[in-house]
Amino acid sequence: MAFVYKKKRTTVNVGSNPGEKFVIATANQGKVTVAELKEFIQRNSTLSEQDVNLLYRSFAEVIEENMNLGMGVNLKDLGVFSPNFRTKGSASLEEVSAENIEKVVINFRPATKLREEIDNAPIKETRKFKLKHV
Repeated sequence: MAFVYKKKRTTVNVGSNPGEKFVIATANQGKVTVAELKEFIQRNSTLSEQDVNLLYRSFAEVIEENMNLGMGVNLKDLGVFSPNFRTKGSASLEEVSAENIEKVVINFRPATKLREEIDNAPIKETRKFKLKHV
């Protein structure tokens, strides 16, 4: 298995050498669905379909519940999910309040092993040679 990339044409408007440039971007290979994940878990374990469905629902609920309490969730071999805010700044401490929160976001920090696996994955060019302009 490898990452697949495509070549793209883009226009750079800033910096010392603006103009048309060519870059590499990941070539989206699709997404794995929840049904496919559940099927994989069932195939590779002794769990029944009902057990896998219950496990999946419980897993999602425990992450949601803990994140709603402001707690991060450490999934040892996967990584850490943690809640955070996007906020606007204020000129003084007195002006800072919950109204400064623009959006609640979820951060994900992959586990070291997962990060290393991704960093060391082979990379190859897509066989499609259609050049896209961004």
